[in-house]
Amino acid sequence: MDWWRALLDFVYPKLCVGCGSEGEFLCDECFDRLTNAEQICPVCGGLSDYGWTHSICRNRGSLDGLICLYSYEDETVKAAIDDLKFGFNKEIVPLMLRNFSFESGVKFDAIVPVPLYFYRENWRGFNQAQLIADKVGEGLSVKVEEWLVRRRNTKQQANLRLREERAENIKGAFEAVGDLKGMSVLLVDDVFTSGLSLGEAAKTLKTAGVSLVWGLALAH
Repeated sequence: MDWWRALLDFVYPKLCVGCGSEGEFLCDECFDRLTNAEQICPVCGGLSDYGWTHSICRNRGSLDGLICLYSYEDETVKAAIDDLKFGFNKEIVPLMLRNFSFESGVKFDAIVPVPLYFYRENWRGFNQAQLIADKVGEGLSVKVEEWLVRRRNTKQQANLRLREERAENIKGAFEAVGDLKGMSVLLVDDVFTSGLSLGEAAKTLKTAGVSLVWGLALAH
């Protein structure tokens, strides 16, 4: 109800994560100043035109490319993503994805969010990757499918210091469901850091018969 929304906005005003102004959680001025990400190869992390995986880095289970929207070094980007993940603010997603568009030259059959373990999703109340996937799906007119499930309650990758620990933690965490042979998938997550989570998810999909997997993240 509009009156209830108005009351909540009065008691708990929306403050921009960038400048603190009242009205929206990410105001137009701060949105316009967000730093766009340089596109990188998802395997080696080196710069890459349009985010394609370098030919020398490519293997049968790797991501075929990666698109990241913003630089995580931008303090406003970091504040917005932290507000989403730790402040449980779902309204940040459409604000960060306003005017969303991107072109890889690939026609995707589906958009697939990286899943959370059910316990963590129930605790948070939502999967942030699912929210991003839904909004991206609207922009691209591509359906969102839950073709991945998370079978293990892994530790949070950000809490593990060594890359070897992170790799072992995420290994075998996902399972693909459905007849996916020959499909092309856009795999969505919130942040691309080490790339191990998206990489393991892509490997799982390709083992199940998916022919091409691109990744998309809000930031790296």
